[in-house]
Amino acid sequence: MIKRIFFLCFISIGALGFSQETDPEDASVNSQFWTDFNGKYLLDEQKFVSGFVGYRTISPHLFDKFMVVPTINFLHTKSPKFIKSEKPLISSFQLGTGLYYTNNNYEPDNFEFRLMQGFKFFLPSIDLIPLRTYIRLEERFQKTFDGSNWSVSGRFRFKVSTVIEWKKRLLSFNQGMYIPMSIEFFYNLKEADRYNDVIRISPGLGYKFSEEWKAEFYVSYHLSNNTSEDDESTNDFVFRLRIYKSSLRKKEYKINSKEEDLKELIE
Repeated sequence: MIKRIFFLCFISIGALGFSQETDPEDASVNSQFWTDFNGKYLLDEQKFVSGFVGYRTISPHLFDKFMVVPTINFLHTKSPKFIKSEKPLISSFQLGTGLYYTNNNYEPDNFEFRLMQGFKFFLPSIDLIPLRTYIRLEERFQKTFDGSNWSVSGRFRFKVSTVIEWKKRLLSFNQGMYIPMSIEFFYNLKEADRYNDVIRISPGLGYKFSEEWKAEFYVSYHLSNNTSEDDESTNDFVFRLRIYKSSLRKKEYKINSKEEDLKELIE
């Protein structure tokens, strides 16, 4: 039943995205459809690699975007000795790159290469609602295929995410539906020529099928700047389908607390 729901969301949103007439003069309010496949593999007890391949499009149909984003993550399991706490202040560090190619229908195509460094930590939870904060620095290198030179820019991203149980469970959360939500802010150290995000508000619906598979569907609002030479800002309504596959090494079986299970759902 859940698989059918996600499939119907995928088809209906895709039809919605291409049902509108293309108007290259006005994208100040638009709808977008994003989909991506996310992978994760544990290297050892303190490192894992992750990443995703994705596709994005917009209505009016001004562009199609393709991306590959690999990362390596370093888990932090201990606090410094001078801090008397069993739990670490920072849960993980992340290094990554990103390749983004935008096929524009009315402008020259755009290619972007990113370098990313970030860290994640949990805020005190409220009634088993985990709050994860993700702070990331990005260096962006963009090339527009119109004979111009590379442009270089940088920005900070600040994201707070959580998940809420769909149904209350007494001990653990191994399978079932949940509600992921996040809000993300962007601060430009140096603004790029285009594709400058301001804020993203992303409520969604997720389902954990097993320890390896889960899926999430979001209906988000994004505020962006300079998406083209003519647009100063845009209001983006984004429908995003995310599929996750974790290939973890086998380890000694243990029963997690419900709080730990919910924390593992947050990317």
